[in-house]
Amino acid sequence: MSLFRIFIDGNLFYHPNLSKLAITTAQIKEEAENIDSLKLSAPYNHPYLETIKPMASVIICKKGDETVFEGRALDNGSDFYNTHTWTCESCLAYLKDTLQPPFEYKGPLRGLLEQFISVHNSSVEEQKKFTVGNVTVADGNDYISYSSSDYSTTLNAIKNKLINTHGGYLQVRYTDSGKYLDYLSDFKSKSTQRVEFGKNLTDVKITRDHTERVTVLVPLGARKTEKDENGNDKQTNERVDITSVNGGKNYIFDQSAVDEIGWIWTSEVWDDVTVPGNLLKKAKTRLADLVKGVTSIQLTIVDESDTGADIGDIHARMYVECISKPHGINGTYLCMSRTRDYLNPSGNTITIGASGVSLSAATVKQDKNITALEDDILGQTSKIEIISGKVDDINSQKMYRTELVVDGVSIFKDKGQTSTMRCRVFSWDKEITDTLDASQFVWHRKSSNEEMDKEWDKNHIGKKQITISTEDVSDNASFYCEVIL
Repeated sequence: MSLFRIFIDGNLFYHPNLSKLAITTAQIKEEAENIDSLKLSAPYNHPYLETIKPMASVIICKKGDETVFEGRALDNGSDFYNTHTWTCESCLAYLKDTLQPPFEYKGPLRGLLEQFISVHNSSVEEQKKFTVGNVTVADGNDYISYSSSDYSTTLNAIKNKLINTHGGYLQVRYTDSGKYLDYLSDFKSKSTQRVEFGKNLTDVKITRDHTERVTVLVPLGARKTEKDENGNDKQTNERVDITSVNGGKNYIFDQSAVDEIGWIWTSEVWDDVTVPGNLLKKAKTRLADLVKGVTSIQLTIVDESDTGADIGDIHARMYVECISKPHGINGTYLCMSRTRDYLNPSGNTITIGASGVSLSAATVKQDKNITALEDDILGQTSKIEIISGKVDDINSQKMYRTELVVDGVSIFKDKGQTSTMRCRVFSWDKEITDTLDASQFVWHRKSSNEEMDKEWDKNHIGKKQITISTEDVSDNASFYCEVIL
């Protein structure tokens, strides 16, 4: 099984086999439609706490040789036990650091993205630069015309001028030669794992937001142009609509949805559509999603790669076969979000479906790609059969975590105050405290008096819970419990 490690500015910060470099949380959330994030926590005695400089340090997480996260810390804080926690965002957020000046652009779609990235690269240090990689989002004429009279961040410019009008997703690829920014109409990879009820699927949460349902859509296209007094084309405030190809009506509706919940209107703009017939086609496809509302299906899974099996991880931005007959799930869906806890794999989740994307829309995407994906996956069947059953092995592994519970005050203000501190031990999500012998619990105090701390530690061995009083805290002290398993 590939080892998970964390590096800060090129220096090792966490390694699972080095006790001095222990951490308490390493949770990465991947988002197909947003910026990935990392939650990182480390105890007070980690030797390199001060090396993490928010907004400055480069944080890289690797699993084996693969980079699974690169970014920066946004903030840091500490709790009662002086455990430090950082919220981090991936390197895609670097595109928020630069501004795109007012511009006019006419040309191929890829050229506009290259212009945005060129301006970005000219304004930042080397670590924040990108190379434009694969661009599979296409324009019908391979010619777009955009302008802006305002300043906007590079990320907002890409979203407003490209993603919001042409769709698609941004993806960062990490290579030895640097970071590549891909702009993809869809994703082409499929997981070799299958998420299945009764096997590696442990929980299902299905959400449908009926407040977002719409039954009537007014579609609007590009702004119309007219000749000025000099014979040049000039944009007007009037937009292309579907009146000429829709019986004189500028809207479409879903009759069955209207009968169910009534007339609920909305409008959407396709700035790149100039032909009414094409606008009508896009509107019909969009309305099919809107009448169903926003659907999200979150699946809690056991990732088979965590068992030591020789099989690829599940990531956001790939297709995953999901089967759960009791929940009506049976198909290959795009994984929109992936939350992975590298220290507690039992909490791993994936989300299929996303804001504004219904399962039916995901199925439409899948139909275009499954043939190619199945060709790629051919030959993997034997490997999957070999590792089937290894998921059961993960339950026998030593996946332990502790939780400290304080009954009473956290800050002593008056003499005579006391608090009770209990240490709870979990194997996965099952508490096993009662099955352990008290001799396995060793309590520690850390204060400004190291000699007195050692004496205090000797008197607090073999107790599952202890009582802390004002006499235990002469000035400032923190307490923690070591469990020997």
